[in-house]
Amino acid sequence: MVAAMTDLAGKDKIKRDLEEQFPGWHVWYVPRVNAPTTWCAHPWPLINAQSPEHLAADIRQAHEEAAAEWPALASIEDYAVTAPGIPRAGQ
Repeated sequence: MVAAMTDLAGKDKIKRDLEEQFPGWHVWYVPRVNAPTTWCAHPWPLINAQSPEHLAADIRQAHEEAAAEWPALASIEDYAVTAPGIPRAGQ
């Protein structure tokens, strides 16, 4: 049991180091029995909304007002390059 706690403490340190190295990303891990640990990440902000319309508005607001605070948030103009066919904001 002590070895498992030490292992988790080590993984927690790696998680913190990754989040310091990659600001704007939330990092977590999933320890598994009889398999390697799975490491995961997603960019901040994580946005939840009550409807698709509210979600779209919140995403637009994040791009317009807060992109500088969340380095992982791509520029809205980048969507045209990475996902052709998606209309730009306001279209």
